[in-house]
Amino acid sequence: MPKPTYLRRRALCALSLAALFSLQGASAMTLKETKPQRLSNELVMQIDVQLGPQEDMGAGDDGHRVNYPIIGGTFVGKGMSGSVIPGGADMSVERSDKTTLIDALYRLKTSDGQVIIIHNAGIWRLSEAGQAKKDKGLGLKDLADGDVYCRTIPSFKTQPGQYDWLGDNIFVGTIDGLSEHEVLISVYKVGGN
Repeated sequence: MPKPTYLRRRALCALSLAALFSLQGASAMTLKETKPQRLSNELVMQIDVQLGPQEDMGAGDDGHRVNYPIIGGTFVGKGMSGSVIPGGADMSVERSDKTTLIDALYRLKTSDGQVIIIHNAGIWRLSEAGQAKKDKGLGLKDLADGDVYCRTIPSFKTQPGQYDWLGDNIFVGTIDGLSEHEVLISVYKVGGN
């Protein structure tokens, strides 16, 4: 029985990371780009997500947990547009090192009635400059691009049909805060030769 797409992706990523770490451990070896410009990216979707009031779950074994309910929004993408279905959430955990683990699960509904499930996991952390600004009492809206590192790995489940390509590619994402209750998620397809 074939593994689901996300499990294949996770296994490939784990193998790639293991290979990278084995290269790092061998001081005589150097990284070589075998094919120039092997990776590229293409912006294929932007999701304007509306968030409800945050749910502070408090500190636990894995860190400080805060849930951000997803109450709606809209999206546009390559050959598609539609709305964000209310009912999902980003269930984030801030570790003791101030890095936040993002774990969002929600659904999109295309203008032609198809439902797309998106699982968007990643990390969010402040740079030293960003942390200094936060310590001075400045808010997220006062941070510059270089003050925050936020990258995600969105994966998709679709109904059979024209949106199948979402389940057959690797994506990376960024999250930009538009307001206290709104974020813009940009999704990039990783391509190459």
